[in-house]
Amino acid sequence: MAEEVRMADMFSKSEAYENLMGRWSDRLAPAFMEFAGVRDGERVLDVGCGTGALCRAVLDAAPRSEVVGVDPSEPFIACVRARCAGPRAAFDVGDALDLPYPDASFDQSLSLLVFQHLPDGERAAAEMRRVTRPGGSVASCTWDGGGGHELTSTFWDEAGKLDPAARKGRGGTRLFRRGRFTELWEAAGLEEVEETSLEVQLDYISFDDYWLPFLQGATPMGAYVKALPPEARDALRGALRARFLGGGPDGPFTLRARAWAVRGRVPG
Repeated sequence: MAEEVRMADMFSKSEAYENLMGRWSDRLAPAFMEFAGVRDGERVLDVGCGTGALCRAVLDAAPRSEVVGVDPSEPFIACVRARCAGPRAAFDVGDALDLPYPDASFDQSLSLLVFQHLPDGERAAAEMRRVTRPGGSVASCTWDGGGGHELTSTFWDEAGKLDPAARKGRGGTRLFRRGRFTELWEAAGLEEVEETSLEVQLDYISFDDYWLPFLQGATPMGAYVKALPPEARDALRGALRARFLGGGPDGPFTLRARAWAVRGRVPG
């Protein structure tokens, strides 16, 4: 229970999350939506909608579609309701492991950057299948846990060099690697399962553009930074700056990330 409370707190800071990870979600959402095969005019569920990156992408690309978003964080739901206000969008507080919708309620069920945080991926996949109509599609996407996201991998690499305990500090995140999604989707009884990789990049205008969002306490990385004593925080800042800028002056730099995405069809 203590771990659940801690994780909930780290993912309740909507503005802080947006500054740190929301920018990455905005880059990934359109590519994932294209792979998932979102079709205009269908009713779409976004499981773990967060601050609304995927909802916004669907609403923009599919002007006749209706989107329903569900997330366990009330601050995130309040945020996405404000950002995606309109007659084609609705949002609910709810659990991915026990979705508050009847069977076959949606044409498509999607989930962006959620499964790595769930304690029971099998149950979540089964729930997404349950609420999707026969013949509908179920798709998900999450960052590659094998070092494929430079933001997180370099952060924990440098933190671990300074603090061996940080090597276990990924906040309980379940690392996803190639093939894991296929296992979950096939176990859920989905058909025509296909898995692929998606790659995005993000340009930072300065080191502070990268560093300052960590100080707001969102995600396991932000919570780790916020809990450090000042001297340890300064040491981590210096190590990360050297990693990205060497000994040179401040300036722009680019980080890259790879995600694994899966889609499957509900039998029918």
